[in-house]
Amino acid sequence: MTPRSRLVEPTTAAPACGPYPAAPGAPASAMGPVPPAAHGWDPAREARGTDSGLAAYWRARPAVPGAGGDWVDVVDISDGRLAICVGDAAGSDPRAAAFALRVRTALCRALLAGHAPETAVSGTVDEVAGGGDLGEMFATVLVAVADPLTGAVDYVNAGHPPALHLAAAAAPRALGPTGPILSDLFAGSRIWSARSLLMAPGDRLVLYTDGVSEARDAAGRAFGIEALSAADSRSRPPAEFLEDMVARVGAHAAGSQPDDRTLALLVRSPLPR
Repeated sequence: MTPRSRLVEPTTAAPACGPYPAAPGAPASAMGPVPPAAHGWDPAREARGTDSGLAAYWRARPAVPGAGGDWVDVVDISDGRLAICVGDAAGSDPRAAAFALRVRTALCRALLAGHAPETAVSGTVDEVAGGGDLGEMFATVLVAVADPLTGAVDYVNAGHPPALHLAAAAAPRALGPTGPILSDLFAGSRIWSARSLLMAPGDRLVLYTDGVSEARDAAGRAFGIEALSAADSRSRPPAEFLEDMVARVGAHAAGSQPDDRTLALLVRSPLPR
Protein backbone atom coordinates (compact mmCIF):
# COMPACT_ATOMS: atom_id res chain seq x y z
CA MET A 1 0.00 0.00 0.00
CA THR A 2 1.06 3.59 -0.19
CA PRO A 3 1.40 4.11 3.54
CA ARG A 4 0.87 7.26 5.56
CA SER A 5 4.32 6.44 6.85
CA ARG A 6 6.48 3.36 6.38
CA LEU A 7 6.45 0.54 8.89
CA VAL A 8 9.84 -0.24 10.33
CA GLU A 9 9.75 -3.88 11.32
CA PRO A 10 12.66 -5.36 13.27
CA THR A 11 14.13 -8.25 11.30
CA THR A 12 15.26 -9.81 14.57
CA ALA A 13 11.67 -10.23 15.78
CA ALA A 14 9.38 -12.75 14.13
CA PRO A 15 5.98 -14.02 15.17
CA ALA A 16 6.14 -17.30 17.05
CA CYS A 17 3.73 -18.91 14.63
CA GLY A 18 5.68 -20.99 12.09
CA PRO A 19 6.33 -23.39 10.72
CA TYR A 20 8.61 -22.33 7.91
CA PRO A 21 11.43 -23.93 5.94
CA ALA A 22 14.95 -22.56 6.35
CA ALA A 23 15.67 -23.22 2.67
CA PRO A 24 14.03 -24.79 -0.36
CA GLY A 25 12.91 -28.29 0.51
CA ALA A 26 14.06 -28.05 4.11
CA PRO A 27 11.97 -29.55 6.93
CA ALA A 28 9.46 -27.25 8.59
CA SER A 29 10.40 -25.49 11.81
CA ALA A 30 8.19 -24.01 14.52
CA MET A 31 10.20 -20.82 14.95
CA GLY A 32 8.15 -18.45 12.81
CA PRO A 33 8.28 -16.91 9.34
CA VAL A 34 11.44 -16.03 7.50
CA PRO A 35 12.15 -12.28 7.87
CA PRO A 36 12.99 -10.25 4.75
CA ALA A 37 16.60 -10.22 3.68
CA ALA A 38 18.54 -7.17 4.81
CA HIS A 39 19.60 -6.42 1.25
CA GLY A 40 17.94 -7.21 -2.05
CA TRP A 41 15.36 -9.90 -2.69
CA ASP A 42 15.11 -12.99 -0.58
CA PRO A 43 16.16 -16.19 -2.31
CA ALA A 44 13.12 -18.05 -3.58
CA ARG A 45 11.87 -20.19 -0.73
CA GLU A 46 9.62 -23.21 -0.82
CA ALA A 47 7.25 -24.58 1.82
CA ARG A 48 5.90 -28.00 0.94
CA GLY A 49 3.99 -30.43 3.13
CA THR A 50 5.00 -34.06 2.85
CA ASP A 51 3.54 -35.39 -0.43
CA SER A 52 1.04 -32.54 -0.33
CA GLY A 53 1.36 -31.35 -3.90
CA LEU A 54 1.27 -27.74 -2.64
CA ALA A 55 4.19 -25.34 -2.59
CA ALA A 56 4.59 -21.66 -1.76
CA TYR A 57 7.35 -19.48 -3.18
CA TRP A 58 7.99 -15.81 -2.55
CA ARG A 59 10.26 -12.82 -2.90
CA ALA A 60 10.24 -9.78 -0.61
CA ARG A 61 12.18 -6.57 -0.97
CA PRO A 62 11.69 -3.73 1.53
CA ALA A 63 12.04 -0.15 0.35
CA VAL A 64 14.50 0.39 3.20
CA PRO A 65 16.99 -2.48 3.64
CA GLY A 66 16.39 -4.30 6.89
CA ALA A 67 12.91 -2.88 7.41
CA GLY A 68 9.52 -3.08 5.78
CA GLY A 69 5.79 -3.41 6.18
CA ASP A 70 5.24 -6.31 3.77
CA TRP A 71 5.21 -9.88 4.99
CA VAL A 72 4.68 -13.47 3.86
CA ASP A 73 3.80 -16.23 6.31
CA VAL A 74 3.33 -19.86 5.26
CA VAL A 75 1.59 -22.03 7.83
CA ASP A 76 1.51 -25.84 7.68
CA ILE A 77 -1.78 -26.65 9.42
CA SER A 78 -1.89 -29.94 11.31
CA ASP A 79 -4.72 -31.41 9.22
CA GLY A 80 -2.54 -31.23 6.12
CA ARG A 81 -3.75 -27.92 4.70
CA LEU A 82 -1.34 -25.13 3.80
CA ALA A 83 -2.07 -21.46 4.50
CA ILE A 84 -0.32 -18.52 2.93
CA CYS A 85 -0.71 -14.96 4.21
CA VAL A 86 0.58 -11.96 2.27
CA GLY A 87 0.19 -8.67 4.12
CA ASP A 88 1.14 -5.02 4.06
CA ALA A 89 1.19 -2.83 7.17
CA ALA A 90 1.47 0.96 7.30
CA GLY A 91 3.43 2.93 9.87
CA SER A 92 6.97 3.98 10.74
CA ASP A 93 7.37 4.22 14.50
CA PRO A 94 7.93 1.56 17.20
CA ARG A 95 4.19 1.36 17.92
CA ALA A 96 3.54 0.56 14.26
CA ALA A 97 6.25 -2.10 14.25
CA ALA A 98 4.69 -3.68 17.32
CA PHE A 99 1.29 -3.55 15.59
CA ALA A 100 2.57 -5.46 12.56
CA LEU A 101 4.21 -8.06 14.75
CA ARG A 102 1.04 -8.55 16.78
CA VAL A 103 -1.08 -8.91 13.63
CA ARG A 104 1.15 -11.63 12.19
CA THR A 105 1.45 -13.51 15.44
CA ALA A 106 -2.28 -13.48 16.18
CA LEU A 107 -3.22 -14.47 12.63
CA CYS A 108 -0.78 -17.37 12.45
CA ARG A 109 -1.82 -18.59 15.88
CA ALA A 110 -5.47 -18.60 14.84
CA LEU A 111 -4.73 -20.51 11.65
CA LEU A 112 -2.64 -23.08 13.49
CA ALA A 113 -5.55 -23.55 15.89
CA GLY A 114 -7.70 -24.56 12.94
CA HIS A 115 -9.89 -21.47 12.68
CA ALA A 116 -11.46 -20.69 9.32
CA PRO A 117 -9.73 -17.75 7.58
CA GLU A 118 -12.62 -15.33 8.18
CA THR A 119 -12.69 -16.24 11.88
CA ALA A 120 -8.90 -15.94 12.07
CA VAL A 121 -8.99 -12.44 10.55
CA SER A 122 -11.81 -11.11 12.74
CA GLY A 123 -10.24 -12.66 15.84
CA THR A 124 -6.91 -11.09 14.96
CA VAL A 125 -8.47 -7.63 14.74
CA ASP A 126 -10.22 -8.13 18.09
CA GLU A 127 -7.03 -9.34 19.77
CA VAL A 128 -4.83 -6.58 18.40
CA ALA A 129 -7.39 -3.84 19.09
CA GLY A 130 -7.83 -5.16 22.62
CA GLY A 131 -4.26 -4.17 23.38
CA GLY A 132 -5.02 -0.45 23.25
CA ASP A 133 -5.62 2.47 20.90
CA LEU A 134 -4.05 1.82 17.51
CA GLY A 135 -4.54 5.34 16.22
CA GLU A 136 -4.35 5.30 12.43
CA MET A 137 -2.34 2.10 12.13
CA PHE A 138 -3.78 -0.49 9.77
CA ALA A 139 -2.86 -3.36 7.49
CA THR A 140 -4.17 -5.29 4.53
CA VAL A 141 -3.81 -9.05 4.16
CA LEU A 142 -4.85 -11.87 1.90
CA VAL A 143 -5.15 -15.28 3.58
CA ALA A 144 -5.57 -18.43 1.47
CA VAL A 145 -5.99 -21.88 3.04
CA ALA A 146 -5.57 -24.77 0.58
CA ASP A 147 -6.41 -28.47 0.85
CA PRO A 148 -3.80 -30.47 -1.09
CA LEU A 149 -6.09 -33.48 -1.54
CA THR A 150 -9.00 -31.67 -3.18
CA GLY A 151 -7.45 -28.40 -4.33
CA ALA A 152 -10.15 -26.48 -2.46
CA VAL A 153 -9.01 -23.03 -1.34
CA ASP A 154 -10.82 -20.78 1.13
CA TYR A 155 -9.59 -17.21 1.15
CA VAL A 156 -10.19 -13.86 2.78
CA ASN A 157 -9.04 -10.62 1.21
CA ALA A 158 -8.96 -7.86 3.83
CA GLY A 159 -8.55 -4.77 1.66
CA HIS A 160 -5.55 -6.26 -0.16
CA PRO A 161 -4.77 -6.11 -3.89
CA PRO A 162 -6.57 -8.97 -5.67
CA ALA A 163 -4.67 -12.23 -5.96
CA LEU A 164 -4.78 -13.94 -9.36
CA HIS A 165 -5.95 -17.52 -9.89
CA LEU A 166 -4.17 -18.83 -12.98
CA ALA A 167 -5.73 -21.98 -14.40
CA ALA A 168 -4.59 -23.82 -17.50
CA ALA A 169 -7.92 -23.71 -19.32
CA ALA A 170 -9.56 -20.52 -18.06
CA ALA A 171 -9.05 -16.78 -17.96
CA PRO A 172 -7.26 -15.38 -14.89
CA ARG A 173 -9.60 -14.86 -11.95
CA ALA A 174 -9.05 -11.93 -9.59
CA LEU A 175 -9.69 -12.61 -5.90
CA GLY A 176 -10.98 -9.21 -4.84
CA PRO A 177 -11.71 -7.88 -1.36
CA THR A 178 -14.06 -9.85 0.89
CA GLY A 179 -13.87 -7.30 3.69
CA PRO A 180 -12.12 -4.11 4.80
CA ILE A 181 -8.60 -3.44 6.03
CA LEU A 182 -7.43 -4.63 9.45
CA SER A 183 -8.17 -1.69 11.74
CA ASP A 184 -9.51 -1.18 15.24
CA LEU A 185 -12.44 0.61 13.57
CA PHE A 186 -13.81 -2.85 12.83
CA ALA A 187 -13.08 -4.55 16.15
CA GLY A 188 -15.97 -6.64 17.41
CA SER A 189 -17.49 -6.99 13.95
CA ARG A 190 -17.75 -10.07 11.79
CA ILE A 191 -17.65 -8.36 8.42
CA TRP A 192 -14.95 -10.42 6.71
CA SER A 193 -16.29 -13.26 4.62
CA ALA A 194 -14.54 -16.18 2.98
CA ARG A 195 -14.84 -17.24 -0.62
CA SER A 196 -13.78 -20.47 -2.26
CA LEU A 197 -12.17 -21.69 -5.43
CA LEU A 198 -10.79 -24.96 -6.76
CA MET A 199 -7.16 -25.29 -7.78
CA ALA A 200 -6.71 -28.06 -10.33
CA PRO A 201 -3.29 -29.71 -10.64
CA GLY A 202 -1.02 -27.19 -12.33
CA ASP A 203 -2.99 -24.15 -11.14
CA ARG A 204 -1.32 -21.22 -9.40
CA LEU A 205 -2.25 -18.30 -7.21
CA VAL A 206 -0.22 -15.14 -7.65
CA LEU A 207 -0.19 -12.89 -4.57
CA TYR A 208 1.51 -9.52 -4.36
CA THR A 209 1.51 -6.19 -2.57
CA ASP A 210 0.75 -2.88 -4.20
CA GLY A 211 4.42 -1.99 -4.20
CA VAL A 212 4.51 -4.30 -7.24
CA SER A 213 1.30 -3.39 -9.06
CA GLU A 214 1.65 0.34 -8.36
CA ALA A 215 5.36 0.67 -9.19
CA ARG A 216 5.51 3.63 -11.56
CA ASP A 217 7.70 4.62 -14.46
CA ALA A 218 8.96 8.14 -15.21
CA ALA A 219 5.64 9.00 -16.86
CA GLY A 220 3.66 7.89 -13.83
CA ARG A 221 2.29 4.70 -15.41
CA ALA A 222 1.71 1.83 -12.96
CA PHE A 223 3.22 -1.61 -13.61
CA GLY A 224 -0.23 -3.17 -13.24
CA ILE A 225 -1.06 -6.88 -13.20
CA GLU A 226 -1.06 -7.84 -16.88
CA ALA A 227 2.42 -9.34 -16.75
CA LEU A 228 1.53 -11.26 -13.59
CA SER A 229 -1.38 -12.96 -15.34
CA ALA A 230 0.18 -13.59 -18.75
CA ALA A 231 -0.25 -17.03 -20.28
CA ASP A 232 3.38 -18.03 -19.73
CA SER A 233 3.02 -17.27 -16.01
CA ARG A 234 1.09 -20.51 -15.67
CA SER A 235 3.79 -22.89 -16.85
CA ARG A 236 7.16 -21.35 -16.08
CA PRO A 237 9.15 -22.68 -13.10
CA PRO A 238 8.19 -20.61 -10.03
CA ALA A 239 11.69 -19.30 -9.34
CA GLU A 240 12.06 -18.27 -12.99
CA PHE A 241 8.70 -16.50 -12.93
CA LEU A 242 9.62 -14.60 -9.77
CA GLU A 243 13.04 -13.62 -11.11
CA ASP A 244 11.49 -12.31 -14.30
CA MET A 245 8.83 -10.30 -12.47
CA VAL A 246 11.45 -8.84 -10.14
CA ALA A 247 13.45 -7.71 -13.16
CA ARG A 248 10.41 -6.32 -14.98
CA VAL A 249 9.18 -4.30 -12.02
CA GLY A 250 12.65 -2.90 -11.39
CA ALA A 251 13.12 -1.97 -15.03
CA HIS A 252 9.66 -0.37 -15.19
CA ALA A 253 10.43 1.81 -12.17
CA ALA A 254 13.96 2.58 -13.42
CA GLY A 255 15.43 1.59 -10.06
CA SER A 256 13.13 3.77 -7.97
CA GLN A 257 11.44 2.01 -5.04
CA PRO A 258 9.38 4.17 -2.65
CA ASP A 259 7.38 1.20 -1.32
CA ASP A 260 8.02 -2.40 -0.25
CA ARG A 261 7.54 -5.04 -2.93
CA THR A 262 6.45 -8.62 -2.37
CA LEU A 263 5.50 -11.41 -4.79
CA ALA A 264 4.34 -14.91 -3.86
CA LEU A 265 3.09 -18.03 -5.62
CA LEU A 266 0.95 -20.86 -4.30
CA VAL A 267 1.30 -23.79 -6.68
CA ARG A 268 -0.57 -27.08 -6.91
CA SER A 269 1.74 -29.58 -8.54
CA PRO A 270 0.73 -30.95 -11.94
CA LEU A 271 -0.33 -34.60 -12.14
CA PRO A 272 2.50 -37.02 -13.04
CA ARG A 273 2.64 -37.92 -16.72
